[in-house]
Amino acid sequence: METARSDFIDFLLNSNALRFGDFVTKSGRPSPYFINTGMFRTGEQITRLGHFYAQAIQERFPSSVDHLYGPAYKGIPLVVSTASALFTLYNRDVGVTFNRKESKSHGEGGSLIGATYDSPAEIVVVEDVITAGTAIGETMELLAHYPNAHVVGLLVSVDRKERLRDDSRSALQIIQEKYKLQATSLIDINDLISALSEE
Repeated sequence: METARSDFIDFLLNSNALRFGDFVTKSGRPSPYFINTGMFRTGEQITRLGHFYAQAIQERFPSSVDHLYGPAYKGIPLVVSTASALFTLYNRDVGVTFNRKESKSHGEGGSLIGATYDSPAEIVVVEDVITAGTAIGETMELLAHYPNAHVVGLLVSVDRKERLRDDSRSALQIIQEKYKLQATSLIDINDLISALSEE
């Protein structure tokens, strides 16, 4: 297994963000493990997390990508730490946007915080885990209201590689084909299995 993937798994374990037991995912499916990015609670952890994401974006997405989008709530620290790391490590300055769960009618109003896509933007959505793809569907529906928002990629921490009923494709593959974007992950379930079997 390549070093970046192995290092990220070690990071998940050392941060207690990877737990084993009986869990139910957002899609309602049972799972023997759970990735909780809410466990990244210190400046060091958030900084390291951003570095992992930034490295993947630098390697997998072209320089034309100039915005990152983080769905509320867990996507907010992900997108901020990733954008900061992209600038610090690669001198790559990208815009940052995340959403409110409910639109605001006072102040600046609206449902987006950060860049509001007044000019054309190539966007990578930064998420934690993909199971059935429900959250990315909500994100794409929201961003469809912004004509200048062109989502070209999705980066998640863990691809569970779960398949939907009567479909041989994983949720990440379905998202990639449905929205015509590049969907990728820092690690997938096969990486986890391989790493844990070596313990």
